[in-house]
Amino acid sequence: MDRSSPDGPLMPLGRYFSDNLSAVLAVAGKERENRTVGSPGPMTATQIHRKTGVARSTLRALKSQRGESAANPDLDTLDRLAAALGVPPAFLLMRPQDWFALGQALGASGDYLAAAMKLHSAGQLDNGSPVEKVLRECKVHPDARPMGVGSSPEVARANARDEWRRRSCLKFGALMLRPGRAHQSRVALAAIAGALVSASTPNDPNIDD
Repeated sequence: MDRSSPDGPLMPLGRYFSDNLSAVLAVAGKERENRTVGSPGPMTATQIHRKTGVARSTLRALKSQRGESAANPDLDTLDRLAAALGVPPAFLLMRPQDWFALGQALGASGDYLAAAMKLHSAGQLDNGSPVEKVLRECKVHPDARPMGVGSSPEVARANARDEWRRRSCLKFGALMLRPGRAHQSRVALAAIAGALVSASTPNDPNIDD
């Protein structure tokens, strides 16, 4: 099975880093001469060393995937490589399933964006949990309860899904919506976070106390 597929076998995170680093380095240089217009060229180890101070032997080890070992760069090296390549550090650590989830969320974010914009215009987005407010505005949270049913497996599952979403909304909000971010970006990020939480909600989550 293709490990670049979101359904491929899971690997250590360092393997995905090596794949991502190698893929970006292969196209980050100047255009190749005597090739088709737009044909990408690589950024060499010498260029990376000049820009970052990362030794060529270190770069070679970070790209290598021999045996069972996986790359494990320190955060400073990760930051310097990302800056030299012109990409966010997090992108060098993204797995195929992460890109797939992000793409799905962006593709489904229209309704969530409309909800976030409505809440923002009414001055309600930043009160409480912004991401959970977006889900409530979209009528995807909380789960509807079966009519005329008290305690039952269906109600217990709905309660668990609601609690899973509540906690996820707070966690995504803590990562994506920290105070001080521009309001326009907060609206878009709240919409994307809402779409991510909604799409990733398990059917029957196991909630820890």
